[in-house]
Amino acid sequence: MVVASSQDTAAHRGRTAGGQRGPLIWQRTDRIGTELVFPPGEDPCAARGSAVVAGPVPHTSRWHADLDPDATVRALDVTCEGVGWSRTLRLTGDPRLGWTCRTEETGDLDGALTGAGHAVAPLPGIDDTGRLLPGAILRLQDSPIFLTWALRRLRLAAGGQPVAAPTIRILTPSLVVLTGMSTYQLVGPHRLRISGDEPASGYELDDAGIVTYQPARLRLAR
Repeated sequence: MVVASSQDTAAHRGRTAGGQRGPLIWQRTDRIGTELVFPPGEDPCAARGSAVVAGPVPHTSRWHADLDPDATVRALDVTCEGVGWSRTLRLTGDPRLGWTCRTEETGDLDGALTGAGHAVAPLPGIDDTGRLLPGAILRLQDSPIFLTWALRRLRLAAGGQPVAAPTIRILTPSLVVLTGMSTYQLVGPHRLRISGDEPASGYELDDAGIVTYQPARLRLAR
């Protein structure tokens, strides 16, 4: 259950989200798009996913995450590609040394963005990794499985008080890294609300803490 009212229920949620469930598929509802995620399974410390997104700037993305047993994402590799451009980011956290960020960029994402009527994108990554706090929650913004891992780390209880936590968000397709404080609250057993230094948003969850629906954004297909 998502309700973290005891150590037993928290442990059960960790097992369910951590390896006893098959591939997950989310469909975008704001545009044509699908993400396929292979959560931790035989290797309990690794997960991967890929997405295809249409719209003004069609692109694909692939990611691989390394996790600690408490669902801390300690390393994340992401690649986004479109027509004539590609961006790659690797973000790695160390409890003693802090965060390291490496990026690669080829082609012209800015040209694709301006051609679609959008502003140009900042460079991938972040200009000062010292702004990234040790132990911050790491999330790939458009991948709902990262919210499940955040729930597990924070051990939220349904109906409990909001919990503020330093959060690192990676935006796609730009792979810009944003940092700030996000507020997480389980307003009910199957309802998550996030606010703070990011746009407020609500999510519906299943009993394992998997996002099943975000209004006007995405839904779980499997």
